[in-house]
Amino acid sequence: MTQTLANRKDLDKYIIENLDRAISEEWIKAYHQPLIRAESGRVSDEEAFARWEDPEWGVLTPADFLPVLEKEKLTYKLDLYIVERVLKKMVGQAEHGLFVVPESVNLAKSDFECCDMVKEIAKRIDASGLSRDKLSVELSEQIISSDMGFFKTQVNRFQKEGITVWMDDYGSGHSSLLILLEIKFDLLKIDKIFVDQIEKHAAGQIILTELIKTALSLGMYTVAEGVETKAQADFLKEVGCTKLQGYYYTKPISLADIINRNDTGTQIGFENPAEMEYYDKIGKVNLYDLNISRGDDASLNNYFDTMPMAIFSFDEQNVYFLRGNKSFRELFSNYHFNIYEKSVIPLESLKPGPGYYAFNCLRKCAKDGKRVIIDDRLSDGRGIQLFIRKIADNQVTGASAVAAAVLAINDKAVDNLTYNYVARALSSDYITLYFVNVDTAEYTEYAADGDSRDISETNKGTDFFNIYRESFGFDVPKEEKKQLQKDFTKEKVMQEISKKGIYSTFSKINIGGALIYVNIKAVKVRGEGNYIIVGINNVNEQMKAREEVNLAKEERQVYSRIGALTGDILYIYTIDLDTFSFVRYNPTNVLSDMGMPEAGENFFEEVVKRIPQGIYKDDVDQFITAFTKENVLNEIETKGLFENHHRLMINGKPRHVITRANINREDDKNVLIFGIIDVEERVRRDQEYEKHIFAAENKANIDELTGIKNKHAYADTEKRLNYQIERKNVSPFAVAVCDINGLKQVNDTLGHQAGDKFIRDGCMIICHYFMHSPVFRIGGDEFAVIVQGEDYANIDSILKSFNQNNLKNKENGDIVIAVGASKFDGDDSVSIVFERADEEMYQNKKALKA
Repeated sequence: MTQTLANRKDLDKYIIENLDRAISEEWIKAYHQPLIRAESGRVSDEEAFARWEDPEWGVLTPADFLPVLEKEKLTYKLDLYIVERVLKKMVGQAEHGLFVVPESVNLAKSDFECCDMVKEIAKRIDASGLSRDKLSVELSEQIISSDMGFFKTQVNRFQKEGITVWMDDYGSGHSSLLILLEIKFDLLKIDKIFVDQIEKHAAGQIILTELIKTALSLGMYTVAEGVETKAQADFLKEVGCTKLQGYYYTKPISLADIINRNDTGTQIGFENPAEMEYYDKIGKVNLYDLNISRGDDASLNNYFDTMPMAIFSFDEQNVYFLRGNKSFRELFSNYHFNIYEKSVIPLESLKPGPGYYAFNCLRKCAKDGKRVIIDDRLSDGRGIQLFIRKIADNQVTGASAVAAAVLAINDKAVDNLTYNYVARALSSDYITLYFVNVDTAEYTEYAADGDSRDISETNKGTDFFNIYRESFGFDVPKEEKKQLQKDFTKEKVMQEISKKGIYSTFSKINIGGALIYVNIKAVKVRGEGNYIIVGINNVNEQMKAREEVNLAKEERQVYSRIGALTGDILYIYTIDLDTFSFVRYNPTNVLSDMGMPEAGENFFEEVVKRIPQGIYKDDVDQFITAFTKENVLNEIETKGLFENHHRLMINGKPRHVITRANINREDDKNVLIFGIIDVEERVRRDQEYEKHIFAAENKANIDELTGIKNKHAYADTEKRLNYQIERKNVSPFAVAVCDINGLKQVNDTLGHQAGDKFIRDGCMIICHYFMHSPVFRIGGDEFAVIVQGEDYANIDSILKSFNQNNLKNKENGDIVIAVGASKFDGDDSVSIVFERADEEMYQNKKALKA
């Protein structure tokens, strides 16, 4: 539809007059444009668009009908209708055996002025039988910035109801970052103007990358709108954009087209909702997140200016290349190892040689989840250092995703030395090796180089047995160093080797800021010359295991004493932050229905599976939400303490407790400490106190005769509204003033009891007509109403019905109530609105007496 086909005014008039008919006769259709998950390549979400297929005017686009509907505040009808169409479409989609993914609906500003959109949308989702996470709402940056305080409240309400909220057109205005400071969205839709710059300017790529990094850092997913080329899609995937949308994939299509594409095999394919969490985590990894300044490292400067990074997925048979940045692809293409997206490498095809150790480490990380930094060799003999970490597990396929980043590449190959004898003589978990000439004290230092059982030379030196020399490569604590200087002399080493064939001693060293136990071993080299091989082994785990046994005994005594002194600590858990194994201490010997063991391997898993029997049913949902490993650690990091109030089931009865957690440094290691504190008596006292306070406050604000709010409550409400007016964040409202006619006559002729009944009956009439607004009795026969919400939207029809009722009651000799109302119109205070309403009431009173 174009403006040349008809006069704009005629079209606007037609749209307004025929909106209800277009909805009832389904002239307005919902079309659906998919959002493509960057990692899976499948449809993870959809966005709904309205198209008006009119029998007289032909096809009307949103540009034809949305402006006039917004102007006339009628968009809420259209948007709620589209919500209903989307929900119906999802049900139909499921009936055809298709996965159902969430779909978003765009909302207008005027929607919220006409009805309670949160309530209306939640009601429609529930009626459809679908879960609330199946529908998302989109609010544009322009709409939000028009009244940030109001829309912050609405966003929070939607999210509290389980409905996700997206900010549309992010970056198109001047308030983007300010909005993000105030409001936590679930997803940001990046405006098309930034996507258009990807192939035009390097600066555009930088800005877009930073926008995505900002969103990811704030815990929000991202969607890029208007993707039209493969180059745009590839760049967005590399920088971690979660989802992509645009004509590069498909235009908006109908449900019939979706089903037809599925039947003919031309569909993109819907993502399995059970895999959503897996792909969400992968999508948040930004492959441009680690940057290296040119010149900082000459070896890296020769090859790339951005850290080469890639993401792989492992299952039992194959390794899949999911994506890598430009630097990674270029680096490995030089070694005739061309990686294409979604390429599959069978694990059985991997053979010992360059890269074999790295792939094994990637695979091991996929299984045990431990972050590692490894050294391997390229096919030309140069060393390469990789950082590997696990990203996520796919609960459907069993695959695990890991990320690898190249930290360093050696400029030239170094000589290798096979060490079969060393491997037999020393344990394989050494940190470093030394080949020492005992007569001259000259030495060569070697470092491990992977599964190939090779070692590479790293240093040469003299005066080996002097651990105070500048070239001594380990940070040894002062007291340990004194003892080591006594124990590690040439004479003692050779004496022990002569007697036992091996020298062995223990010490502690600092590595990466952590103090670890090491074992220093030395053996004689067979053959000519007086040489020994010295190896330094990491034995921290073995020594720690011994210490933990003794520490557990000590902790049990300490916690038992704490419990005996305080009396209100039910349990204390200590959790290893590396393995999440735990030990429980029970100073009061109280056993809860949770049934937690005294020790176990995975604290959070053990708690979660026992929640149904251990946590009071009304507290289960909030406890599950709060009690995740990620949330607990995040709260400790940001707030300094994790705390949760809930009711613990003990012998079948709920008991109020507080669970507190914090991280404590114990023996050079961080441990997580959980305390469960009994606060039942305290809560009961607080509840009793609040009960009395509420009763007193309620009594002071309630009119005893009518049971509605009194003039004191009206004064409090007026004060609150005046504050909102001053802050310019007040919602639309009006004031209605009512006066019951004839009260004096009733009192004089029938007595005050009849007068009281007369006031109560009049009050019921006022409350009936203003059923969605607070009514206040501010005088003997005077009432005031703060008209808001649905009543505000229908105030004209309410006043009309009110007056018609007055005319009927006047003829029948029944209660007549004068009424006047006035809307807030940018006034300085509520009292000004009240005065206008009061004047209207007196005019109405005169008319009723005429």
